[in-house]
Amino acid sequence: MDLNNNPLVKKAYASPKLRQYLLNKGTMFLYCDYAGFALQNAYGAACCTVFNRTIRLTAKKLPISKDYGSNYGEVLAIIFSLDTLAAAYAALEHPPKIAVVYTDCIRISHLLAQRNHSQTRNELARTELSAALATFNSKCPAITLQIKYISKHKKNNDLHRLAHNAAREAARSLILS
Repeated sequence: MDLNNNPLVKKAYASPKLRQYLLNKGTMFLYCDYAGFALQNAYGAACCTVFNRTIRLTAKKLPISKDYGSNYGEVLAIIFSLDTLAAAYAALEHPPKIAVVYTDCIRISHLLAQRNHSQTRNELARTELSAALATFNSKCPAITLQIKYISKHKKNNDLHRLAHNAAREAARSLILS
């Protein structure tokens, strides 16, 4: 996606709060988000990648046919971010040592830590995320990966807003990419 004239990118570069993420050369930051429109049966995920003064945005329509809730959708967005990170790792001459995936799923630490879930969809989400993490770790063992709840960092965060908007756009698109 062309981000050269995107007003959110311009605001991110102008923000002292976000500048530290843009200028960091050793850590890649990935802001992921999920959008779901259950009535239209339309779902999307997006990832805004920030590394070494570069912002990239990727999104895709999710090929799911049923709404399993926002926690499951956010896990799919995290998995999409891991795939994006693995592809970037293979293409970069100087890959990052650390990658931080930000999600607005407040339950992410609980999903990863708990063994038994009361809801089947939470177990499905944890199983899929665990498999994706294992695959990522085998492909990119040199990267220390952190998955964090974005919490207060989300407020007025133009980088997360980019991912949010892209996920909504992908969900509403007619084409699976």
